Amino acid sequence: RRRLQPTPDANMSDVMMRHLLGSDKKIEHDPGPKGESGEGDACLVMMFLVIAAAGLIMLYEKFIRKHDGLEVDEGDFVEDVKDTTDAKAKAAEEGVTFTQVALTNEMTAEEKADQAAQAKWLTPSNENPIKKAVLTLLVFYCLWVFLLTLGVMGTGFKLLGGKDSAKMFDVADNPISALMIGILATVLVQSSSTTTSIIVSLVGADELSVKTAIFMIMGANIGTSVTNTIVAMGHFANKDDLRRGFAAATVHDVFNMLNVLIFLPLNWIYPFFEKMTYEMAKDQEPCDGDDCNKTEFLKPYISPYSKGVANYDKNVAKYISQNWCAGQCGKSYSTDAMKKISEEVCTSSTDCSNVHKNYESNWMSKGYLAKKRAPAYIVGTASGTPAEFHYDKPAACSTSTKFFDNDTNFTSTVAGSLTAGTCYEVCGSKVKTGLCDKRLLKGGLLLDDWDMTDNGAGTFLTVVSLISLCSCLFVIVYMLQIIVKGTAARILRKVVGFNGYLNIAIGCFITIMVQSSSITTSTLTPLAAVGLINLEDMLPLTLGANIGTTLTGIMAATVATSNPVQAWQVALCHLFFNIFGILVWYPVPIIRKVPLDGARFLGKMTTNPKWGKVFPLVYTFVVFFIIPGIAYGITAAASA
Repeated sequence: RRRLQPTPDANMSDVMMRHLLGSDKKIEHDPGPKGESGEGDACLVMMFLVIAAAGLIMLYEKFIRKHDGLEVDEGDFVEDVKDTTDAKAKAAEEGVTFTQVALTNEMTAEEKADQAAQAKWLTPSNENPIKKAVLTLLVFYCLWVFLLTLGVMGTGFKLLGGKDSAKMFDVADNPISALMIGILATVLVQSSSTTTSIIVSLVGADELSVKTAIFMIMGANIGTSVTNTIVAMGHFANKDDLRRGFAAATVHDVFNMLNVLIFLPLNWIYPFFEKMTYEMAKDQEPCDGDDCNKTEFLKPYISPYSKGVANYDKNVAKYISQNWCAGQCGKSYSTDAMKKISEEVCTSSTDCSNVHKNYESNWMSKGYLAKKRAPAYIVGTASGTPAEFHYDKPAACSTSTKFFDNDTNFTSTVAGSLTAGTCYEVCGSKVKTGLCDKRLLKGGLLLDDWDMTDNGAGTFLTVVSLISLCSCLFVIVYMLQIIVKGTAARILRKVVGFNGYLNIAIGCFITIMVQSSSITTSTLTPLAAVGLINLEDMLPLTLGANIGTTLTGIMAATVATSNPVQAWQVALCHLFFNIFGILVWYPVPIIRKVPLDGARFLGKMTTNPKWGKVFPLVYTFVVFFIIPGIAYGITAAASA
């Protein structure tokens, strides 16, 4: 009997559904067959479709649509008291209470604009329900592309700044430099999760102390808020939207900076974060076997698409940050074996700086060279001087003698009596060299099909993703103005305006699901920009996002296979830094006004008639690049 084969159409349908919806079983990248059905192609096509849609909408609005002349203008605000009664009656007929949209003479121009924007949302809509349903599906589609775009943009920034950001961790020798390095490294890779993972790996490898790592985490907390600040700039076409959006974005910045202002000096004086988290985490054990599967929610569905476009090799950044550029021994030597090697090549039991120009004191943190620091070859010298240390086979070594008699017990008959000029093989061919010279781009459409360089791919992804980001925001806001009007807007206002602490829980839940505070705040910023969410409601949502992103780090710590105590310490420090900050700045209304007023001031700066529209760009560069960059430069020069 002949077996029935699936038709090509059925295969294509299955592949397309898998690429559009993601797999519910696999979380690793599975690009499927070569060709138009790959995730990388699909991701770029979806991004360019949204860019094209935004362009068509702009053309439609400018040249085709007949405007009804109902747009709010400053001339609409009249001073006659009698008009307020008429406005009240008219508003009541439309189902909108006068208190929601009242425009009184005591209001500032900004407050009038905010009230008018909110009134526009609360006004009942007469749009066709079928049209609303279709647009709702399109909004979800644009939100999906928005999430993909953020992932692609992060990859672009990592390709451009991944190696440079990894090099920064070498010069962190005081709290201020650690803070600035945390900010700059996070801005360069557009991900606090990436920075935190590097910090955890450095702590686990004894390259960085927990005390210094805590200040880097504070910097990463500030650096991660640059994403929604960039998103807010997408509203530059409307000065009121830009003011509201920029205030909503920078309330995240202001809160994090105020947190640092309090807790950095306190923790500098006495390391209470380090001591508190150590007591909480000191009994943690490494995970083993099937328990080492990190819980992920939305990321498994987004990651295949961004990796399909460009797959970033994060191991290269770890090699650079942990100083494996010279070489890394692939053998696992015993403690006694490393002591024998150290006795031959080191000046003393505490100093081995003679072995290599890349040497750092933590190579000898236990009184002997760390296991993976073993050389490929050593060359005997005159009696009384350390043997030569080499990661590559010296040209003069035509032949070599094994330093260890066997690779099981690591006994050595030559240890302590090396012959001058004789080459001895230690790790030999098992030493990996050139690890820091590897490419950051290790796969995806841009490498496999387009053969782009790291910098070329990073530049392309950054430019395209920024255009796509602005297009997504424009299209989403345009369609929401049709969908979320009247009843829907009123329900949303009641939910986010019900209780600030509920908003914290909502922000935390959303962030846990998407596993990125940048995605949460960047999604909410456009809603605040168009007046649907006010700044008082945006603050607790942002605070919840701050807590949610720390829980992602805690989930990662639960699957740590080595140095779990340090991993837990870093994750818990991140969590309590934000919790303590909320306890200081949110519960008391008069203190809560400090971050709110700071964000309002920054938002108002964008309304300046001369330089208001360039202020967000100047602010972003000064706060996130120039100040941390200067501080890093001074620290690097002092260390050199």
